[in-house]
Amino acid sequence: MGKVQEKKQQKRQALLDAAYELFMERGQGKTSIDNIVNRARVAKGTFYLYFADKESIAQALIWRISDKLFDQGLAHVKAQGEMPFLERVLALADYLIEELSRDTVTLRLIRHSLRWPRVDELEENGQPSVLLAKIFEVMRGCPELQGQDELELYRRLTAIVSMCVSVCYSCVIEHRPDTLEHMKPVLYDIIRMSL
Repeated sequence: MGKVQEKKQQKRQALLDAAYELFMERGQGKTSIDNIVNRARVAKGTFYLYFADKESIAQALIWRISDKLFDQGLAHVKAQGEMPFLERVLALADYLIEELSRDTVTLRLIRHSLRWPRVDELEENGQPSVLLAKIFEVMRGCPELQGQDELELYRRLTAIVSMCVSVCYSCVIEHRPDTLEHMKPVLYDIIRMSL
């Protein structure tokens, strides 16, 4: 990577870091683009080289947070050793819920927008994203999944992840319909039935 590219990456990263800090401190609604560029120490025009508006930088942050969360979750599941696919899914779900319930600021930021690798990434590029490749690797390593369609299983996992985030948000932030500890067994029963 050349010096010009490196400087561009540094500016983009500074904007993302500044937005993350400000969203965590003030919330997205109370953070302006001026606040972000001042914190990042870049010109306002620089912001628009990388992001169309505040929503686009928020989406970029959600992608960054999601990738990190899933990467850590998959590493956690892998560290558990050999276990049936269902137990792996439940371990990932539990990891996601526990991490998000501890970090309510991040939970508020991502709300129902946690980024999960999309199937169209695979179809557009002919190659899965790094995260999607890791997910498929975990799925291929399960003997009980031999011969099953990876994309169908992926679609089921997508629905499960969405449910986990929604239940976590509702219980932890909105305090409904019940506590997270009471809702987790219900959620896990639904996951078991769906797989």
